[in-house]
Amino acid sequence: VLATPGSPASQPLRDELLEVLLDFEQGGARRDPVVLDALLRAAAAGSAGRGRARTRALVHRTGMLLVRTPEGAARFDRRLVELARDVPGFAGLVIGWLADAPQEWAAVVGPGARRTVESLGPPMPMPMQAAEREHGSLRPA
Repeated sequence: VLATPGSPASQPLRDELLEVLLDFEQGGARRDPVVLDALLRAAAAGSAGRGRARTRALVHRTGMLLVRTPEGAARFDRRLVELARDVPGFAGLVIGWLADAPQEWAAVVGPGARRTVESLGPPMPMPMQAAEREHGSLRPA
């Protein structure tokens, strides 16, 4: 509920409660990966109705909290791949984040998950040879 975009009137309260939840998960000795997993799912599901920067920050922070344990890191990678496959537009967002800040995301996304998510992106245009008598440039099909 807290990670969904909601209405403009409820957004400030949702953001404040979300910060309390994340602070609790960050500082608590009894972290619950199920809570962070649900938060990641909600962040992806609501990504179309939320700003890209806010979604990016939410996914990255959730990932940083999950990867503190080997089980959490595996859970984050599995869920990220699943969400990239299932949530329209989410794979494109993740691919953009990975390309824009590869070092920052390397601490969060494992190499296998990275390759899988990148393979879910739009296909690259195939270059084609120019028609006869033109300079032999390569251009997208």
